[in-house]
Amino acid sequence: MKKYTLLLLLALLAYSSSAQISFNMEKLGQYDDNTIPDNGSDQTAYSDIWGYANNGREYAIMGSASYIHFFDVTNPTVPYLLDEIPGGDTTTWRDIKTYGNYAYAVSDGTSEGMMIFDLSYLPDSVVLVNQTNDFFDRCHNVFIDEPNGRLYAVGTNTLNNGVHVLDIATDPVNPIQIGNAPLTSYVHDIYVRDNIAYCSHGNNGYFIWDYNDASQPTLMASMVTNGYNHSSWLSEDGSFAVFAEEVPRGLPLGIADLSNLQNGFIEADNYFQFPLITDDNVFNTPHNPFILGNYAIVSYYEDGVQVIDISDPSNPILAGYFDTFPNNNNYAGYFGCWGVYPYLPSGNIIASDRKYGLHVLRFTEGLTSTKDEFSANDVSIFPNPSSGLFNILINEVKGEHPIFEVIDLSGKEVYRQNIISTSMTVDLSFLPNGFYFSKIIIGEKEVVTKLVKGN
Repeated sequence: MKKYTLLLLLALLAYSSSAQISFNMEKLGQYDDNTIPDNGSDQTAYSDIWGYANNGREYAIMGSASYIHFFDVTNPTVPYLLDEIPGGDTTTWRDIKTYGNYAYAVSDGTSEGMMIFDLSYLPDSVVLVNQTNDFFDRCHNVFIDEPNGRLYAVGTNTLNNGVHVLDIATDPVNPIQIGNAPLTSYVHDIYVRDNIAYCSHGNNGYFIWDYNDASQPTLMASMVTNGYNHSSWLSEDGSFAVFAEEVPRGLPLGIADLSNLQNGFIEADNYFQFPLITDDNVFNTPHNPFILGNYAIVSYYEDGVQVIDISDPSNPILAGYFDTFPNNNNYAGYFGCWGVYPYLPSGNIIASDRKYGLHVLRFTEGLTSTKDEFSANDVSIFPNPSSGLFNILINEVKGEHPIFEVIDLSGKEVYRQNIISTSMTVDLSFLPNGFYFSKIIIGEKEVVTKLVKGN
């Protein structure tokens, strides 16, 4: 059964002309250079954003009308611009993804092709190691299925109604095309897991394609949606996806039930929206959703970043937000937050606002449940001893924000990360071999586990 939920936060947001700036989120830092050129047509200065972490440091990679910008956000209060590399053209759209120590940048409305950057020299330098037009001149979006070493490019001038599939595992600097079959219609955005592509086909709806044979994709299921299906993200268990429809303005986010695809149809199980302007104005527009644990983190144009609790997909709850575009008072266009990236090891969230640039944010609400106490039985860290990559499982704890911390034998903190999911994986391979203590801290309570760091 299709359900439609519209939640107006009247009690929390009693403003008739402007929105409260934040709820359960705080801004740690911001970078905005109002001297950089915009694209001229709609005055967009900044576009999409992605994150990268290596050797204990964290980075933001953000597109603008003329550049790809690289920031060190390890100290989130002072984002530091390391480099900005010109693309060659001026555009509204830039998209970036990472694979290993490489970043892949594309742009729409240009002839730049694909730019490949070596990030292994950060924070000292970024090296453009290849710029190729072998596959396309312009491209709207790329996605990288990292475990399989495949890059998927959509919205290109050479395959407008299909997907270029590139092998980047064999040689990350010189991709090899392994598929370019046409599909039923234009693909605007794509998410891929285990060779299964979840495709936003714009006005034609939402499609799922099997790309195990990259040269001959097969259609698994499809769904006609209410507007222009813009983008989606798959839940961690793969049972549902959250999708956004960008046009017309004001359409809500949707949840696609993927639990039973045998009949070839996808069921839209729920629609929901949380407009921050509460004078019966519901024209807030989602752009790009992401999922981390039980939360959807969404770039929401004039409403900034929204964090939505989707632990019960039939009853999404607004858990937090930060309005990156506070001068919004009428949802008159597509201004505000373009992209968001919630996967940095620190738990910090980076976001790009089309006008106001890079934001480094923190979701402060943390995990909530009916559990009041916290003990060693609530935490599992394994394997232990660790070889650098290990998993953490933690029971939900009421009203607190858990923190994972690693200290060396002298008591010096060497790693710290907010926990916003009950299950997460931590990579400590950057640490020198030796003995460390790992701690889970919730409020004034903590559990200490001896962690042996191996090769």
